[in-house]
Amino acid sequence: MDFAIERKKALQIETFILSKITERGQTLLAKFLGLNESSVSRLKATTGKQKYSVMQLTSLILAFAGMDTPEFDLPGSIGRLEKRLEKMEELLAKKKPGGNRASSQLALEL
Repeated sequence: MDFAIERKKALQIETFILSKITERGQTLLAKFLGLNESSVSRLKATTGKQKYSVMQLTSLILAFAGMDTPEFDLPGSIGRLEKRLEKMEELLAKKKPGGNRASSQLALEL
């Protein structure tokens, strides 16, 4: 068995799980598991003499068991990025002198 391939799969699984936790919220996961938020945070970190975090161990076990690496939700990711860009544009528009003038107009005034 090629352990390097399994570890790569485990890393992809862990990345997928962590991105989903970030997307849906650590607080919501804590409520779902019946834990407080700091306990969920400790699942993601290695402590003391541990070599792996609980999240890393879980990912390694799933990879060893033959779980396929999950495909990332590309359309969902693009949608979230679009929303973030819109928010950034709104914030930038508020910071511009004179409101929502085009950048070409600003360049001419300088």
